[in-house]
Amino acid sequence: MFADFNLKEKFKELKKQDKKIPKDPSAALGASYFDLGVAFWMLNPDEKEYTAEFLSKKYLNKEYNPSVGSGLKQLYEVALKKLKEYKLEGLFYDVEMPLIEVLAEMESLGVKLNVGGLNSLEKKLEKNLSELAKKIYKEAGAPFNINSPKQLGEMLFQKLGIDAAGVKKTKGGAISTDVDTLLTIKDRHPVVKYLLEYRELFKLQTTYVRPLQALADKKGRVRTTYIQTGTSTGRLSSQNPNLQNIPIGNNLATELRKCFVAEKGYSFISFDYSQIELRVLASLSGDPKMMEAFNNDLDIHKMTAANVFNKPLREVTPEMRRLAKTLNFGVVYGMGANAFAKTSGLSVTEARKFIDEYFNDFKKIKVWQEEIKAQARTFGYVTNLNGRRRWLLQATSMFRGEAAEAERAAINMPVQGLAADIIKIAMVKISKEIKKQKLENSIKMLLTIHDELLFEIKDEALEEAVKIISGIMESAYELEVSVKVTVKVGKNWGELSAFLKSDILMI
Repeated sequence: MFADFNLKEKFKELKKQDKKIPKDPSAALGASYFDLGVAFWMLNPDEKEYTAEFLSKKYLNKEYNPSVGSGLKQLYEVALKKLKEYKLEGLFYDVEMPLIEVLAEMESLGVKLNVGGLNSLEKKLEKNLSELAKKIYKEAGAPFNINSPKQLGEMLFQKLGIDAAGVKKTKGGAISTDVDTLLTIKDRHPVVKYLLEYRELFKLQTTYVRPLQALADKKGRVRTTYIQTGTSTGRLSSQNPNLQNIPIGNNLATELRKCFVAEKGYSFISFDYSQIELRVLASLSGDPKMMEAFNNDLDIHKMTAANVFNKPLREVTPEMRRLAKTLNFGVVYGMGANAFAKTSGLSVTEARKFIDEYFNDFKKIKVWQEEIKAQARTFGYVTNLNGRRRWLLQATSMFRGEAAEAERAAINMPVQGLAADIIKIAMVKISKEIKKQKLENSIKMLLTIHDELLFEIKDEALEEAVKIISGIMESAYELEVSVKVTVKVGKNWGELSAFLKSDILMI
C-alpha cells in the first residue's frame, strides 16, 4: 500500500512528468493508495491540522522523524484500525481516495481567464471606488481611511453620532464596523449605503480581481487548490484563489464571472444539483409533505409558504415565498428564532411564530431533528447515511449556548455531509466514465462549487456530454425523493443560461 501525506500534490508532480499513479491490486477494496491526512480527517474532521508532526504527537505520543520509515507505518496502522472501527472504510476507499486523483487532474488543468477583461474591470472598479469615496467623505464632512475599522468607527459612532443600539462589539471592546454592523445601521444614516457599496467593490478588487491577475499563467489559466480536509461536514473548500466564492449578483460581479472563459471550440456547461440539501432533509426525515413536493416537482418554497401562511398555492406572494425559502434553508442549519428574525427582517416574536407553524406543518422534520440531537448527546457524535462522522461532545455541555451550538451542528451534519458525499460520488463516477469512453479531450471537469460542477466541453460533444453527466449526477445516490440537476451553457461563466438542444445549432 502506498501510504503518505499530501498525495494530491505528489500526483500532480507525477502528471507533470507524464508518469502514472502507482497501483496496488492487492490493496483492500481495490484501493491503490492511502492518504494519511485524509484518513485522520475522516476520523476527526474538527482537528486543528493533519500533518505528520501533529498526528504523530497526538496518536503515537512522539515526535515525527521523517528519516525513520516506521513513523509513517505506525500512523498508517493507527488510521487503518480506526477506519475499520468507525466503519469508514467504504467511504474512504471508494470515494475520498479516488477523488484525490480527480482533484489533482482538475487543479492541473485550471480554468482560462480573459486577462484583458480583468484589466478593464480593474480600471472600472478604481473609478467606482474613487467616486464612492468622495460621496462618503461628503457625508462624513472630512476625508478618513475608509479601510481602517478604528477611523470608521470613530466617524460613524462619535462624529456622526449614529445610534449603536443592537451593534456588537469586538473582543477589544470597540464597536464593530463589519458588514453585519453596517447592515444593522443601514437606515440610520445615508453614509452607510455608500459604505456597503464601497465594501462590496473593494472586496471584489482586492480578493478577486487583483489576485486573479497575478495568478494567471502565460496561457491565461488560473488554478485553485482544493482542500479535502477543510470542513467538518465533508464539503470541499477552495483556496489560492477561492473559486467557490466568486461573487454573484451585481453588474460588476457578473463582469468578473464573464472573465472566466471557455477555450476556442469549447463551451462551459454547469450542472447544479437542485435544492440537494432540502431533498436530503426530506429523504432523511421522511416528511410526507416535503417528499410529495419534490416527487411531484413542485416549487418547494411556494409549497412551504402555502402551508405556513395557510393559503392556496395561487395566493402565495413573492414575499411569502421569500420568507419560506429563508425558513427552509434555515431549518437545515438548525436556525433559531433570533437568527431567523435577523435574516428575514421579522421580529423575534414573529420569527418564533413562523418556526412553530413550520414544524406544525412538517412534523416529521422536527421528530428527526430531535432524534439527531439525542444521538449527539448520547454518543458524542453524529453520522450521515454513509457513516461520515462528526464528534460533538459539547452537546452535553452545562453551558446552554455551547450545547445549543453543538445541537445546531448535529442537525446540519447529516444533511450537508450527505449532500457533500453525493457530489463527490458523482465526480468520481463521471471521471471514470470519461476515461472509459476516452472522452478526456472532449469533456473536462474544471470546477466544483458546492452543489455545482463546471465543465469545459467541445461544442460538437455538448448533447452527448449532457446525457452522460446529468445521468450520472441524478443517479449517483438513491434518495427517497427524486434528484434533479439544472444544466446551463455559455461561452463564459457570467453568461450561462438554460441548456437547450437549439443551443447546439447556434454554436
